[in-house]
Amino acid sequence: MTELEQQLVAAIRATPMATQQQLADQLGISRESVAGHIMRLTRQGVILGKGYLLPDQDRIVVLGGANVDLTGRCSASYRPGDSNPGSLAQSAGGVGRNIAENLAHLGHDVTLITLLGNDSNGDWLQQRIAAAGIRTDGLLRHPSLPTSTYLAMNDHDGQLIGALADMGITDALTPEALAPLRSTLVAADAVVVEANVPEATLAWLATLPLKGALYADAVSTAKAPRLKPLLAHLNVLKVNQSEARALLGQEDTDAEALSNRLISEGVKTVALSLGSNGLLLNTASNQHQQGIYPTHIASDTGAGDALIAGIIHADRAGWTLLHQAAFGLGCAGLTLESAGANHPQLTETKVNQWILDR
Repeated sequence: MTELEQQLVAAIRATPMATQQQLADQLGISRESVAGHIMRLTRQGVILGKGYLLPDQDRIVVLGGANVDLTGRCSASYRPGDSNPGSLAQSAGGVGRNIAENLAHLGHDVTLITLLGNDSNGDWLQQRIAAAGIRTDGLLRHPSLPTSTYLAMNDHDGQLIGALADMGITDALTPEALAPLRSTLVAADAVVVEANVPEATLAWLATLPLKGALYADAVSTAKAPRLKPLLAHLNVLKVNQSEARALLGQEDTDAEALSNRLISEGVKTVALSLGSNGLLLNTASNQHQQGIYPTHIASDTGAGDALIAGIIHADRAGWTLLHQAAFGLGCAGLTLESAGANHPQLTETKVNQWILDR
């Protein structure tokens, strides 16, 4: 979906019986434009005909970080210790927010629970979250801490050179701060969490009587151990090998042994990223490994977030491990070809067609 179509779907979700003219007035476009978009969305199966009914959807709640991303890209080979000519762009980011946007693109009803500052960056980020078709009733505002900001520099090939993260506000995402949203988490059909969330909050989450499946992204080697209290509750855990070793306290262990150990700790499905060697999906009874797809990389920001979103989407649909791996890697590959952290057309149809074209 285009950004405008995402806004249209969000408006329809909020007021399903609105007329085309009311939707046009709300979005600031013509009624004819609304009619054209609705026709296309109906053909794609995003809207189910009369009354603009949306397909029955799982209510997915994503608990994690949201950032204002500033991304620089060198126009030539990077020169350390020097001023490098290039371009700078601002976008909405954050692991939790990226996963939420990808799931919304894939057709899910998504609520993001995160903490924004009471500042202009927070206002801007809230608008971008809503524009992506994500429910905003889980957004909390902190009275004094600034909105999380992530500064990244990429080389001329789009590969990350270095980054600076000002994410102190995420530490304030405490159980006390989340208490008003406890029922939202408990009632969700699925909860997705990422390890930027404070350790005490993850331990608190493990005590909740969650109705739905629980998914987690380990994020980094330093933060992966925070997920230990959740291992026995996880439907899917996405990690790379260094994150898995940190989480388990293991050294020099191969990928299969790491994933088997995580399964013995209670994880139902381990999605172990193997970098350039692809992905290993492992359960207690089955295993599948698949290599990455050839891509023309524009930026590697957000590819891992797209991978876990694709796997969640496939798992919710009950697909086989082979199909889950293929679709997750397809989401990641398509995102690598986008200049931003999220591909604006990350739909199931688009991803499957992209895979067929490899």
